[in-house]
Amino acid sequence: MVTSRTGSEERPRIPQHTSQDTIWAAPGVNIHGSNSGQDDDEQGDGEHSPLLGSASAIPISDNSNPGATVDPTSLYVKILEEHLPWYKRPSAFWLLPVFGLSSITAGMLMSSIGQFMLKNLCREYLNNHPPSSNVTMDYTTMFMMMKPPDVCRTPEIQAYTAKTQAVVEVLGAIAGTLSIGYYASLSDKLGRLKIMIVAVVNHLLMLCSVYAMDRWWDQIGLPLMVIMSLIGGLLGGVSTTLTMSLAYAADCTDPARRSLIYSWLHAGLFLGMTVGPICGGYLSSKTDTIMTIVYIDIAVTLFSLGLLVFFMPESIPSKQSAHIRKLYEAALVAAGATDPSMAKKAQEVEKAAWYSHFFRSLAFFHTRGKNINLILLGAISFLQTLALKGTFSVLILYTFQLFNWTDLEVGALFTVGSFSRLFSLLVILPILVHVYHKRAAKKRTHDATDSTYDQPSRDETEQGVSNSNSNSNSNIYTNNDQIIGFSSMEDPIVASSLEHLGEAALNLSDDEGSFQERRRRQSTVDSAVTWNTDRTRTNTRSGSSASPSSPSPKKSKASTSSPRTREQIVSDLKLDTWIIRLGFLVNSVTYIGYGLATQTWMFFLASALHATSIIAAPSLKTLLTSMVEPSEFGAALGAIQVLESIAGIFSPVVISWVYAMTVKTRPELVWYCCALLTGACTVLAFMIRQRQFVKRPGQASA
Repeated sequence: MVTSRTGSEERPRIPQHTSQDTIWAAPGVNIHGSNSGQDDDEQGDGEHSPLLGSASAIPISDNSNPGATVDPTSLYVKILEEHLPWYKRPSAFWLLPVFGLSSITAGMLMSSIGQFMLKNLCREYLNNHPPSSNVTMDYTTMFMMMKPPDVCRTPEIQAYTAKTQAVVEVLGAIAGTLSIGYYASLSDKLGRLKIMIVAVVNHLLMLCSVYAMDRWWDQIGLPLMVIMSLIGGLLGGVSTTLTMSLAYAADCTDPARRSLIYSWLHAGLFLGMTVGPICGGYLSSKTDTIMTIVYIDIAVTLFSLGLLVFFMPESIPSKQSAHIRKLYEAALVAAGATDPSMAKKAQEVEKAAWYSHFFRSLAFFHTRGKNINLILLGAISFLQTLALKGTFSVLILYTFQLFNWTDLEVGALFTVGSFSRLFSLLVILPILVHVYHKRAAKKRTHDATDSTYDQPSRDETEQGVSNSNSNSNSNIYTNNDQIIGFSSMEDPIVASSLEHLGEAALNLSDDEGSFQERRRRQSTVDSAVTWNTDRTRTNTRSGSSASPSSPSPKKSKASTSSPRTREQIVSDLKLDTWIIRLGFLVNSVTYIGYGLATQTWMFFLASALHATSIIAAPSLKTLLTSMVEPSEFGAALGAIQVLESIAGIFSPVVISWVYAMTVKTRPELVWYCCALLTGACTVLAFMIRQRQFVKRPGQASA
């Protein structure tokens, strides 16, 4: 038996056995983080090294979950929830009314804008290729109605319309590619709301241009369409609102809930898109004009603008009040981590020319060592947009030629697709996540049970203790430097751990109830000596470390759930990877279904199944934000948006021109080309190397 070293100290005792979580330092390893004198940064070029610099996770001791880490965003969210009222606190829930109402009106406009453009471009073609005077009078009468006349179904007019729309979309995509990176990076400095306001103003200008084209098409129609495409691109394009909304949500959402919040935002978007198209198709078919929908959209857009300007709080830390900023900075300093590069990054954003952000955004996609996951995500986003961007206008032309659809049928198709997306995000995706986490928890429980019962039997233990008592003192005092964090027998953590372990060793002859009690206490001690990210041990026995009279700390809503461990974070990222693979596999197969559909119900079925691939969208954004620093969320999402804008330049050229060249012979060939592109996305998704997720152990994603 080991006696106490001083009379005032409690008696340290012999441990019965070491925990499976006890980490022993190998010879030559410095417990403060370096190995044989080498700095960790010098060893960080391997496949597990961070892609964009050092990890931003801050090690925070948590008495309920040793070995866990807390992301800086978690600290920020906790401070906001504890010190700000709900109406002054940035939250992703502010985005839901904007998403809901705007998506309804956008869906209403979507079902009619395609037919509106088809009718006007057909009119432009007939103005440049005039038929006889009698036919012209009939055409003028037909063009007063919303539905394009049957003459617009001819292959020549279909090809002209597809090519013209491709040129207009390419011009807008080029302008958007040059500007979106600048706006995304600028939002990291000026805030998300200012850029969202720019996007809303851009949408208002687009609605005004639709009104002007409807009134004066023969005078200014086509030139105005081209000019507004360029202006819309220079103001960030139609996707700026979505990009800034995702960045806003990432700023003020705990990383453990970010994927869920992204799913809610997408669900709110597609909830509106479910109701909007059928309503828009019904209104346009009853009124024979698109202007009713335009007026409704203008009213909703003005409401969203007022909400952004007067009510929504800013999300980035630098735009909070001085009190919140001081609390956040104090929390970072107390955690032993600061970010001195923030001022430099802000200066770079301020000084850089706006057009240079196109190249600066692409700099995100590079390797660090052998880790290529970020490049794979960028390639997947590029190919996905290449297949998707140009299919909207082709879908209107294809269904009009093959099935002679009107606005009502097109609106019904968009409604079915949006409802399928909503069902996938609210039902299918949560079921997949629940089943995965349930199986993972069962596996962890099974492994813990196996490790608990994989110990020496009582007889073997008793014999081993009797043989080892003579050497126990020397083992403890001569090898204590090989236990990580075991620097002194006077350490209260070490003393309390040895106390419990020693009591278990001295009471081996007790009855079965005492034996089970010792097992429970031993598992408690095991958690006290696990590895923590700050290279220390954490004492989880509050009773031994805290005074009985000391008050328990007040727990906030943010702290009710313990920080996620490294294994849980990696497990969540693996789940996101498999969801991406499944989503793009469904995407590719259902594009083939579009081409094989020869009847209306077949096309509706293919559209409904194709929409379920939306489950990959939140996971794709989650994996992206898990690979960059919290201060770079806006720039990272903007970088992805730049890639998608580049794809938007080529997508109309590829998709629309393929349709224009094959519309006379095999118009369905365009869908097989899209299936080929999304099939390549599936292959790239299977190339994502899951073991490289351990490079950011402190950042959660699910």
